[in-house]
Amino acid sequence: SFLCLVPDEAKSSYHVEGTGYDTYLRDAHRQFRDYCVICLRWEWPGSPRSLEKCNLEASFFEGHFLKVLFERMGRILDQPYDVNLQVTSVLSKLSLFPHPHIHEYLLDPYINLASGCKSLFSVIVRV
Repeated sequence: SFLCLVPDEAKSSYHVEGTGYDTYLRDAHRQFRDYCVICLRWEWPGSPRSLEKCNLEASFFEGHFLKVLFERMGRILDQPYDVNLQVTSVLSKLSLFPHPHIHEYLLDPYINLASGCKSLFSVIVRV
């Protein structure tokens, strides 16, 4: 889950009543269920499919949308709070989508990436 990418020191919600880890997990589980229902009509695969026609020589580009999100996430300590809330909100919503390739790319800290490729984990580690 998205929370696995956050260091334990940054998980401070247990200090405030009603905003602890259990509350977070229940809310995340409910949101994930809601997203799964919404996405059922798209008939996405349940597990990653191999990409037979993938050109291994081509350089990887995450796309302009993810590129901007990763750049903003990398500047999280230097930009306004409201921008940080928007960036983390969009990334957390993307992470909820029940598509195996999105999950793998955004949430797997051990995914093998080519040199120079960014993942959400690699961006957060650099912060």
